[in-house]
Amino acid sequence: MKRLSILFLALAALTATSSAQEKENYMMFENTRLVVKTDKYKEFGDAVSKHNKKYHAEGPFHANVWLVSVGANAGQFVWSMGPATYTDLDSRPNGKDHTEDWTQNVMPNVKHVVETNFWKNDKKLSYNPDPENRVSSKLSIRVFDLNDWQGYRFKELMQKVVKVYNEKKYDWTLNTYWSEFDVNTDEDVAVVWGFEKWAWFDKDPQFKKDFEEVNGEGSWENFMEELRGTIRGTKDEVWELIPEMSGTVE
Repeated sequence: MKRLSILFLALAALTATSSAQEKENYMMFENTRLVVKTDKYKEFGDAVSKHNKKYHAEGPFHANVWLVSVGANAGQFVWSMGPATYTDLDSRPNGKDHTEDWTQNVMPNVKHVVETNFWKNDKKLSYNPDPENRVSSKLSIRVFDLNDWQGYRFKELMQKVVKVYNEKKYDWTLNTYWSEFDVNTDEDVAVVWGFEKWAWFDKDPQFKKDFEEVNGEGSWENFMEELRGTIRGTKDEVWELIPEMSGTVE
């Protein structure tokens, strides 16, 4: 009995250590959507650029600014900080000088804040062929509204997708992010493709062929049928990075 107790304690410690390491290693982004006053684009750009380069230049508090160029929210700006963890947030810039710079210089140019949410990366459902992990200049984003309690089915389906990416060694990134808070009820998970040129959309789509080569003949139809039973709907956006408004871009 004593040996069993020691074994259980050892397993518990190992599990706790593994869990802690996983928590420390995850990537999460804080995204704030902003609608800028139509006559204040230049003032907003100047103010947010100075703010980010002073307070959000690098590390977990690094901030990028993206312009939504495709989708129902085209024209909005997304201020995105990270990758960070919740623990990092406890030491984020929040001094008086930081707050006053944001409220007195940036926000007067903003018509309203749409929302803020946190999006956590799912490493097991992501693919990045770039060893330097550079930020793509453009993002194609598909947001999924899942049926209740169907997250596990979506993960199983995405595992098959990522398997294709790994075996075919595509030269663009795919990242899966889960919404951390129920801010927008039809936004549960986002699949994000990173690319550099708009010509990426002109590439001959042969994913169905590749999918069946990797997962077996007839697997695509089964995949699509499962997906239809898993989601309520989707919506697409394209974001373009604005380097001059962002922190240090490596």
